[in-house]
Amino acid sequence: MDKGMYMDASEARTRLEDFVVRSLGKPSLTGSDNIFEVGEATSLYSMELVLFIEEKLGIPLEDEDLERDNFATIDAMGKMIERKLRVS
Repeated sequence: MDKGMYMDASEARTRLEDFVVRSLGKPSLTGSDNIFEVGEATSLYSMELVLFIEEKLGIPLEDEDLERDNFATIDAMGKMIERKLRVS
């Protein structure tokens, strides 16, 4: 994402949700579904999510953000993104 381009939490969550659903091939995935259980995501996929959030959404993550609970559901990732955008 362009550094000069502003993205709000809603737009970031929508882009993230589209990425997760498409990349896991799970169109029925809901925001509260644990992607490691129903979406068959792996720890390697977690790294893909980190890269997507940082590179495509332009939201830098800190070490303390890299907890599994922050990546278990689309809702949890959305809340983390919202927190990060409020701080920046």
